[in-house]
Amino acid sequence: MGEGGVAVLYFAYRLILFPLGIFGNSLSQVILPTFSTQALEDNYEKLRQTFSFGLRAIFFVMLPASIGFMVLAYPIISTLFKGGRFDTYSVLLTASALRFYSIGLFAYGSTKILQSCFFALKDTFTPTKVAFLNLILNIILNISLIIPLKLAGLALATSISSIITTLILFSILSKRLGFVHTKLIFLSFMRILCASICMGLVCYFISQRGIFLGSYGLAKVLNLAIMIISSLISYVIFCFVFKVEEVREIWQWVSKKGLALSLNRLDR
Repeated sequence: MGEGGVAVLYFAYRLILFPLGIFGNSLSQVILPTFSTQALEDNYEKLRQTFSFGLRAIFFVMLPASIGFMVLAYPIISTLFKGGRFDTYSVLLTASALRFYSIGLFAYGSTKILQSCFFALKDTFTPTKVAFLNLILNIILNISLIIPLKLAGLALATSISSIITTLILFSILSKRLGFVHTKLIFLSFMRILCASICMGLVCYFISQRGIFLGSYGLAKVLNLAIMIISSLISYVIFCFVFKVEEVREIWQWVSKKGLALSLNRLDR
């Protein structure tokens, strides 16, 4: 892998864990009690609706994050880590790994939701079995891709194995629960993907032709902040253009959770 290869993969994957930890893990933990209650009451229609919402919420956040990491990989790595022994070559390697890790970002988050649903159904064996399959597949892909793609091949192997794992878990859960709004989930995925790609094009245009305040210190941070904020604004606009309904659903869900939390605090 060359000198610093382990560090390159570490830094790239730590960035992937940022949106995954803030939203993906948080949503899976919050949604687990709802899954458990609905499974305990044998209310499978509500369980299917909650499952559909959880996946679509993951797509809504992880797909634009994935595209954003791909487009802004170099300025993000350069702004956060460049300096000292972390030179331009190290930035290029880490940015490449980050781009390939980003491909599977939506799958990393989706797996959390799928596992939570299995746990609510009192099935821990299936996720464990599929996780072991993921491990074997990852090893095979690592061996296959490390020669042509070097470090990026290891990142790509992780993404591919995670996507396959997600599809396997989704297939098993679909058979167990019956109708799980597959068409709605797929259409939502495509609409969010289109909005995310359009956001990525705007982000790329700004990064290539935008306002540059300098390439050192605070100027680099401001440049990156401008690109990220512009991307977020454009993403929201394109969500309305492509009629992404998750904007409204997630806002309502967050508002309800916030209201419930406030009422609990008042009761105390």
